[in-house]
Amino acid sequence: MSFVLQPAREADLSRVAKLHAECFPDDAWSSASLATVLAMPGADGRICYDADGTACGLVLDQCLGPDGEILTLGVAPAWRGRGVARLLLQDLIARARLGGAQRLLLEVAADNTAALALYISFGFARQGIRRHYYRRAQGPAVDAWRLCLPLLSAA
Repeated sequence: MSFVLQPAREADLSRVAKLHAECFPDDAWSSASLATVLAMPGADGRICYDADGTACGLVLDQCLGPDGEILTLGVAPAWRGRGVARLLLQDLIARARLGGAQRLLLEVAADNTAALALYISFGFARQGIRRHYYRRAQGPAVDAWRLCLPLLSAA
């Protein structure tokens, strides 16, 4: 399967908001929230499209100085397991390194086993925990694991 990554732009905000809602129905970000995020210093993002132009995944990040952070990374349910998240993450790691980031941080729900497996496969390690961080429409709140990936290459 062939995918293309494009920068997330202001013109894409309604599409990104719809995609984010597909990925995170309990915590969807509005177009206005996304605009605020993308206006932050060091903020960037990518949308993943399939060969037909269907938006299937996204990543929004912020890289400032030595730290890069994944603000959100999601793949629409119909596209999960096809390498979309891996592609988005590879691209972000390359961009963060080029920008001089020394580490990449993120928070992920402790019950999101697919995401945890992906991040661990890239070398992310648990750095901390935020108790009851993710509120769910159904069921109790879920802890967030704080993960970190060192980006410094051995010289």
